Amino acid sequence: MTGSLQHPPETAETPLYGDADIVAASGLALPSLRVLQSAGAIQAEKEAKEHGGFRRMWREETIFKAAVGALMGEHFSWNIRTVAEVLAKTHASAWDASIIMASATASEMRSDQKLIKTSDQDWFLELIDRRFLFLRIPALMTTMLPDVVFGQTDLLLGIIEPSGKFRMIPWFLGNKTGLAKAENILGRDTAEYTQRIYKLAMAVHANCLSKTSLNLGLQIRAACRRLKGFEAHFVEAVLQPKEGEKKNERKPASSRSPAAARKGGRTGNNR
Repeated sequence: MTGSLQHPPETAETPLYGDADIVAASGLALPSLRVLQSAGAIQAEKEAKEHGGFRRMWREETIFKAAVGALMGEHFSWNIRTVAEVLAKTHASAWDASIIMASATASEMRSDQKLIKTSDQDWFLELIDRRFLFLRIPALMTTMLPDVVFGQTDLLLGIIEPSGKFRMIPWFLGNKTGLAKAENILGRDTAEYTQRIYKLAMAVHANCLSKTSLNLGLQIRAACRRLKGFEAHFVEAVLQPKEGEKKNERKPASSRSPAAARKGGRTGNNR
């Protein structure tokens, strides 16, 4: 893969996983992982081989972040380059905190508990009108994330341009001092333009025509269990009829044609 490889710290006790592990747990193929790595969305580590050389390895949090990327690509119908931009440009604390919360609840699950269920501490990604990307967080977390107004659980991450590019919008624009902070970073004209986009996005969020919501907690917990070698299933996948079951399902007699009813041993005019 292209992109940087880092040596893990000497004192690190975090387990590292190989390419096969990240593919199986995240749901992304190696070519897609290469795109994420090239964009700076994820980073690999180096592990020395016994007889010389190095192998590429991955940390748990990197695997879970890749799993989030797989979820966005599938349900938002984004190409992998858009996914890579979103993961790379969004405030790192957003992903770090959501991964910590979800993986903590995953570690509490029994080994035979195959069904992944929701939690009141789950974080959500919401795509509003196919353009505005929001992060919805539990109210308690508004005291822990940087530059977040207490009680504001809907945080704007950015917008998807018509070209598929992602424009990050700082959520601190929701603060009273947000514009002044943006002016110091972006300059006055750019800051004022960005604030107008922020206000538009918040208005659209409150009056949206369409919204796609993704549960990050479910996806991360499922990836965590797969990484540990356990089964993981979502409720909708368990309850949904398997391929062909609907076709083979026997129709009620009242909905069948007279010919089909006679063939099945029943007629509409038994005397």
